[in-house]
Amino acid sequence: MSSKRVYTLSKGVQVRKEIFGLLFYDYRGPRLYFVPSKDLLPDSFFDGGVSIKELTDALPCSSTRPGNPIADQIILVLEMLERKGLIHGQSIC
Repeated sequence: MSSKRVYTLSKGVQVRKEIFGLLFYDYRGPRLYFVPSKDLLPDSFFDGGVSIKELTDALPCSSTRPGNPIADQIILVLEMLERKGLIHGQSIC
């Protein structure tokens, strides 16, 4: 996965910040998805204005280099959300 991808919510999906992290609600289901991301992944990230690299570079003690556990976990979460059809990723140059 490219670190220069941005993500937006799929049509019919909403995200809300909770104490544990993020709550995704899919109106097409309806289904709820809980993402225990705490403060690592803000709901505003899914507006499509920030890339994965920008997000992880802003985290304390983080980078997008391979093997970084924080960046790796964020990427895994985004891949899972995209496979479930909750978000769409797009590469930016």
